[in-house]
Amino acid sequence: MVSYQPVFALRALSLSMLCLAAGHTFAGGLDLPTVTAAHQGTSNANGAEANDPSVLYYNPAGLARLKGGLQVSQGFSLLILNGKVEADKAGSTGTPKMGDTEGRSLENDRNANGEPGTFWPRLLGAGGAFISLPVDDIVTVGLGVFAPGGGNLNYKSNWTGAYQIDSIAIELININPSIGIRFDEQHSLGLGVSVIGGHIRQRTQIDVVGVEPYLLKSALDNDTLPVPTSQVCTLLPPLCTIGTSNISLVKAGSTGSAKVEMYGYGLGFNLGYMFAVNDKTRFGLAYRSESTMKMRGKLEWDLSNVEGNSTYSLLQPALGGATLEELLRSSLRPDTTAKGDLILPARTSANFFHKLNDKIDLMADFTFIETSAVDKIRVEFLDVKKKDGSGTIKQGAGGIDTKWKDSFKVSVGGNYHYDDKLTLKSGFQYDKTPVPSAEYRHPGAPDSDRYMFSVGANYKLKKNLTLDAAYSVTFLADSESNYRDRCRVTSRENEDGTEDTSGNAEPCTGNGGTFKGRFYDTSIQTLGIQMNQKF
Repeated sequence: MVSYQPVFALRALSLSMLCLAAGHTFAGGLDLPTVTAAHQGTSNANGAEANDPSVLYYNPAGLARLKGGLQVSQGFSLLILNGKVEADKAGSTGTPKMGDTEGRSLENDRNANGEPGTFWPRLLGAGGAFISLPVDDIVTVGLGVFAPGGGNLNYKSNWTGAYQIDSIAIELININPSIGIRFDEQHSLGLGVSVIGGHIRQRTQIDVVGVEPYLLKSALDNDTLPVPTSQVCTLLPPLCTIGTSNISLVKAGSTGSAKVEMYGYGLGFNLGYMFAVNDKTRFGLAYRSESTMKMRGKLEWDLSNVEGNSTYSLLQPALGGATLEELLRSSLRPDTTAKGDLILPARTSANFFHKLNDKIDLMADFTFIETSAVDKIRVEFLDVKKKDGSGTIKQGAGGIDTKWKDSFKVSVGGNYHYDDKLTLKSGFQYDKTPVPSAEYRHPGAPDSDRYMFSVGANYKLKKNLTLDAAYSVTFLADSESNYRDRCRVTSRENEDGTEDTSGNAEPCTGNGGTFKGRFYDTSIQTLGIQMNQKF
């Protein structure tokens, strides 16, 4: 996974995109509350239970413990999301003025001082299917097709954080063939491979007013306009004598946006080991590798509402009568190919199952997630040859610095066997966020610590047919954001937040500025259902 701008030499696009996707934020972020209802009922504590084919996601060694012949599990989850965001309009800023450290105030910016709206989708669906088949008394093969994560945020296009994020959608799917090998009554091993496909679509608004001085200066300094800089200075001497920060060529109220849409895939593997102390107690260890998804797609600029003012009209004859939008598209801001890596961090799990008596099962799971692998996110934009053959148009990479820490989740749960047909389930999970502080909490990924409470049931409809149902509520801790986009239009700021005027800074494209606000009263209710069949 997982932010933008145009105007004259528009060079901005601080792609906070992939922020959400930044790494499957496994421990928050993109991680869905559960994969199947059978595991949801215990808040994902039953990785060592090995009761149906969906165990291959949690620990593929559990496949070898499944009894009987061909088994199929199919599930669906409905997520009901609620959340509120309060933006600090006085503390949030647009692109800093040239020479300043603080950003331009947004309080009077009609394009970025509105309310966020209902940014969470009210409903989100997910599902999966799993199958297992014993080859002989030792080997069992399995296949899982499921959504390991995803997300969707839709703010208003003129909300206070519009220059950081407007909307983002991420979909992931994992095809996970696996094999379980049972050596004896105590030991079993599992191995699986994953082919993961993904889609990301993200849009950000452009701080046209704030970006213009930087882009205009860049165009003049680098002589990238269709006419020589000397000719521009002759036509409009103030540009070169007074300075670009005091001259505007853009009509007031101009707006624009950038959209990045990419598709890609990655490969990975998962391993598992299960040890049965006796017929009542067993332990499991599992590992799911890091996967790097190679994403590729398009950067598309919407410049239809970027218009030149009366000052720009003085330049138009020399530019062949081109409108500002036409100039941007032909020489400064063409649509181009976007590419980047989406990292899904590795995770290591230890799980435990114990049959206390004929009625009660106890279980637990601890999963460590290496989210520190997602230190930063970059999306590259390929150079485009100018139509007149005079050179290439370069657009610096977009991205964010995440600085995520390693995270973890811990679950405890239990089963109560009411009778031969009905089993009741319950569990609790704590999920530690990888976001280290408010300074790195981007509004495109407003993640925080999660607390999940679950109840569920398994009912035997027939000898070979059971049904799982579960309900969970996940609360996200209230959190604050004070995120600063360190890409100041064309280059990254110095460590102290000042403008880098050395000319040696890493090229980039972004809006700069800061979003300040808080996220609160956020919860996810999950309804899950799963059908399990034996043949």
